[in-house]
Amino acid sequence: MCSTAAIGPAIGAIGSAASASQANKQARANYQHQLKVRERKWMQTRTTYGTKKVQFEQEVDQANIAAQRAYSRVQNELNSAQSLAILQNQEDFKKMLSNEGLIEARAAERGVRGSSIARQLVMNKGNFGMSQAMRSRGLTQAGYQAKEVNQDVNRQLKGKLNQSFGKVAIQPIADLAPPPPVMQNVGLTFMLGMGQALGAGLEGAAGQNTGGLKKFVGPYAREYYS
Repeated sequence: MCSTAAIGPAIGAIGSAASASQANKQARANYQHQLKVRERKWMQTRTTYGTKKVQFEQEVDQANIAAQRAYSRVQNELNSAQSLAILQNQEDFKKMLSNEGLIEARAAERGVRGSSIARQLVMNKGNFGMSQAMRSRGLTQAGYQAKEVNQDVNRQLKGKLNQSFGKVAIQPIADLAPPPPVMQNVGLTFMLGMGQALGAGLEGAAGQNTGGLKKFVGPYAREYYS
């Protein structure tokens, strides 16, 4: 027969085991919630980074297109200046030849010969050479300016690309997963509680069995011979 002294500890053991089981359930639920929050955060981070990469690629394309247009515009202007210089040289050459003919014709009309005509012809060719030299110098300066403009465009392009790349240079890394919860041992908790209940029951039963009885006196006790 079980002693009533074991009832309280037994109920306590059952309650402790139930509390441990409930605590484990809550710990597992909290852990799963943390994992889901981490997963949602990581998905959002990856989506944001993917959008930034698309924007980066678009900005790179736009910057390259703008730079290429600038290069083409500078080259077209330089080509136009060279073409204009060639046309002007051709016109000046025709004008030089025409002037030579006029000089010789007028000299023939006036009967002028010798060094006077030669000086006029030299001056005529000198004017042509001077105009060519001035155009050549202008084209050289235009080439230097075009080179400076292209270098400036290139610097702006690199700056834009570096600025755009800075937005996606560092790839996101997922956060470390939270450590799993430490679960309580429900079986061990129940066993310890029931062990205490068993001990209390045995102590109670022993007290009931000796209640009202005389103390046993054996032949080896001094009271046996008194």
